[in-house]
Amino acid sequence: MQYLTIDGIHDALLGLLVEFDRICRENGLRYSLAYGTLLGAVRHKGFIPWDDDADVIMPRPDYEKFYEIVHREGALSEHFLVSEDRGKKAFYPFMKLLDDRFRIKSTSHVEVAYLFLDIFPADGVPDCTPKERKKLYHKELFCNFIVSMNLWYIFADRWWGYVLRPFLFWFYLIWICYGKRRAIARLRKILLKYPFDECEMSDNCSWGQTIDDVPKTYYDNLIDLDFEGHKFLVFADYDKFLTIRYGDYMKLPPLRKRQTHHLKTQYVPVKNERE
Repeated sequence: MQYLTIDGIHDALLGLLVEFDRICRENGLRYSLAYGTLLGAVRHKGFIPWDDDADVIMPRPDYEKFYEIVHREGALSEHFLVSEDRGKKAFYPFMKLLDDRFRIKSTSHVEVAYLFLDIFPADGVPDCTPKERKKLYHKELFCNFIVSMNLWYIFADRWWGYVLRPFLFWFYLIWICYGKRRAIARLRKILLKYPFDECEMSDNCSWGQTIDDVPKTYYDNLIDLDFEGHKFLVFADYDKFLTIRYGDYMKLPPLRKRQTHHLKTQYVPVKNERE
């Protein structure tokens, strides 16, 4: 079968966003487009032309409600399903909304079989000193690192990664013994220690790679923004959010930094058994 073009992938991702938005609006759940998807909405009025994934973020209380809702029979439209994020069959410590009509192959990601929308929870960040915050961040990052190395893709798309693999074997063995599920369970325990509603600041700590704390009030002031002919919710203060994350975000990056996730996506017209 033919692989989808980047425009075809964008069309499929848009379907995931529309389904996610429907569930949230019908149930009064807060969310915002996030990261590259939010950047695309502001800078391109849609997807970043070379991007091949989509991200949203929602407060932990809304995230947990969404998890409960989509596990009810008939809540999701046909072909849509969600990945597990409770450390049992989880690939990552956050949810993904999937469309089983679109199978994916990737040399740099070992994850679910279908095209996905990343759904990140925003957790509370304690009022602490920068040193204490950095220490907490490192705990979160350690768990993320264990999960990543258990999936064994970090170096897969770089030539020097293959050279290093023999030397990293014993470290890899330790990471395997520690266990992906154990790491996800530990991370979840750390995150739930600081309830969203009891903290002034919040952040996506489930996949900690940077420290992008923002006031939790961002989620109480959401607006509709045009995106590929549809309207989705975003922070009213999206300028501050994007500036914290990307700096001068309206400036296009150089060509060498316009990277994708290298997803090869195929449309499956006949519904197959879900893996």
